[in-house]
Amino acid sequence: MLRSRHPHRVALVAVSLILAGVAGCGKPTVSGSVSLDGKQVDGGSISFVPEGTDTAAPAVAAEIKDGKYTVPGGRLAPGKYKVVIDWKQKTGKKIPVPGDPGNTTDETKQVVPPKYNKSTSLSADVKSGSQTIDFTDLTSK
Repeated sequence: MLRSRHPHRVALVAVSLILAGVAGCGKPTVSGSVSLDGKQVDGGSISFVPEGTDTAAPAVAAEIKDGKYTVPGGRLAPGKYKVVIDWKQKTGKKIPVPGDPGNTTDETKQVVPPKYNKSTSLSADVKSGSQTIDFTDLTSK
């Protein structure tokens, strides 16, 4: 029977190789920044909607906080996506809650133009591995 003088080193190398293999097989983590007219989007959402042959796959959404978003690994597969950005801000008005007479809620208004959500022109090509995809040149005009 063969014995190593440094069994902990052998174990460390084995674990490192296994982790490297697992990391290479994982689906990508996508993160980035989002701003509109130079202002960080805060409290909005970003959605990745599959395009092309994989349109049966579900859309994947993430919260935008302080101008940043992250879609964790395992939620997006590599491929082409349409990108939808929503950001609703309070107007300062109260409106009735539908179906709940007597109660009100804060009215909100979509501040991102339709060209970035309903009629989006944004797209992303998600590759294998972790990556940064920024949307920082959005304008309201």
